[in-house]
Amino acid sequence: MPRQTRPPAENSRIRIVTLCQKAPDPGASRGNGVCAGKGQLWFHGFPQYKVRPMPTALTGFSMRNRLLLTLVLSLVLVAASALLGLWQTQRMADTTESLYADRLVPLSLLREMARDLGPQGLGGVLNPVAGIRTQGSDRDAQRLSDALRRQWQAYLGTRLDTTEAVLAQRLQPQLDSLLTEVVTASRASPDDIRDLNRQRLSVMRHLDELAGFQLSQARLDTERTREATGDAARLGLLLVSVTALLCGMMVWTVWWRYDEERRAGADARERLHRMYQALSQTNQLIVQREAVLELGPTAEQMLFDGLCRICVETGHARVATVVLQDGSQFVRAASAGEVERWMPGAPPRWALDSAFGQSSLSTRTILADSHQIINRPLQDPRVTQPGAPVIPPGVESLAAFPLRRNGQVVGALSVLAGEPDFFDETVIRLFDEMTGDLSFALDNLTRERERAQALVTAREAGDELRNLMQAMPVHMALTRLPDGAVLAINDAMCRRYSITREEVLGRRLMDLGVGMLPSDRQRYYEVLQQQMEVVGLPVQASTRDGRVLNSRVYARRVRYHGQDCVIGCSVDQDDSTDGAAALASVMKAASRRDIGSGTQSPGESLHADPQS
Repeated sequence: MPRQTRPPAENSRIRIVTLCQKAPDPGASRGNGVCAGKGQLWFHGFPQYKVRPMPTALTGFSMRNRLLLTLVLSLVLVAASALLGLWQTQRMADTTESLYADRLVPLSLLREMARDLGPQGLGGVLNPVAGIRTQGSDRDAQRLSDALRRQWQAYLGTRLDTTEAVLAQRLQPQLDSLLTEVVTASRASPDDIRDLNRQRLSVMRHLDELAGFQLSQARLDTERTREATGDAARLGLLLVSVTALLCGMMVWTVWWRYDEERRAGADARERLHRMYQALSQTNQLIVQREAVLELGPTAEQMLFDGLCRICVETGHARVATVVLQDGSQFVRAASAGEVERWMPGAPPRWALDSAFGQSSLSTRTILADSHQIINRPLQDPRVTQPGAPVIPPGVESLAAFPLRRNGQVVGALSVLAGEPDFFDETVIRLFDEMTGDLSFALDNLTRERERAQALVTAREAGDELRNLMQAMPVHMALTRLPDGAVLAINDAMCRRYSITREEVLGRRLMDLGVGMLPSDRQRYYEVLQQQMEVVGLPVQASTRDGRVLNSRVYARRVRYHGQDCVIGCSVDQDDSTDGAAALASVMKAASRRDIGSGTQSPGESLHADPQS
């Protein structure tokens, strides 16, 4: 059976090594994570890296495959036995449950009805001796009649066979007639009582028939279950015997070709380990950059240097370089390995129309936006054209992979390997993933810088707005809609209401018992919702010490840090200060920093809480 480690979340960008024994789907994509064929090792999500083809003959199985097949058959044997036991147990449980629900419960209800119809129940009420019939007998008859109806309805709610349903339909009218007439037994004559007793006995005989039918069906169900259990036991024995035979056929071939499989497996594991190590170190490099929150101009260089170093240290390259496009020029921004030895004559900067630019694999990768692979460079005319640098002995394979930022190609990772045909599908996929991870890190770096700059700009804008409000000679505050929470307030407003800035920020003025009176507050919000601004609205406001002040209110809706807010100021009636001019000066200065405007954002409500 394949043994796989559950892959992590997509954002972690880590690939897990997987050992599989399932033949791949030829129509599946390279990165769909299916396993390789038998005898092959894979990265999860990577194309296959072949170790040795699997022989078709049974005796030609490798040791690993034989061990795996033996283990699989053993597990199948155990699983089959367990499933068989579970199935048998479930069958017995179902049979027991069916026997209880479909036979014992109805039988119990029928016996309760027979008891209530017997001498201790209705038989005692329907006494032919007229002298002992009383109104109390009617009450007992009513109680027994209700109990019998409930029991009969419960019985009809169980599963009824066809024969049982016919018997129940035959009994239904007799039972209804008996239960209807028995409640007036105290007023019946002795002859009527005897007729009721005959009906009661007839109903009891029908109940006995139904009870007998239930017992016969229970015996039939038990016999069928015993037969099914026997068949399951025989089938299980056959399954265990066949599986044991197949296991025995595999065991005697276990040790064949052991040394050959061990050596091939060791080579494959080493290469697989190096691939996994390269991916792991690439992700560690990205995580380390994010952990230290490095956003300066050296952040990209740290990533480029680390990627080149990983390629060389994990044995995937003799030399690795990162080439970036700088306008019409191409620049080698980072490198690892002996560049002078393995890349003699390669300039640090070149143009597209130069001889090196025409033969450079990195240049073609950047322009084509796809990886470029040359597994036999001495036989490829693209790198042996006149004027191209000499490829020294020891460089047997070349490749370049694009680096992207914000969806655009900005550079390439160039790799020189010392093995011919080194860049098979597995290695190509590896480097595609590594450069994809680095491109993902570059995008994150851009977003983090933009976010940091946006925070600085927003903080500066907020500080400037608060300073402007503080400098105004009028009472001024910035409140949030629709809850009316105070986001900023100047000292003049705090002195007016005898409050402090610390206690009011984040709260409503009314929570402190100050601010406009309720009727004026309602009128203020109505005007603000209709006209988006308030100009000289006369209102009355209460202070903390109970005084009521007459004021003129000026306000305008703004957007502040993505929220719908109101900048408002108030001027006492006897104060000649121009509140509209003060508010306009604050809005003018605020607009220069794009603090906001009165325009409503999509999906936002213009309605404020009148209680705020």
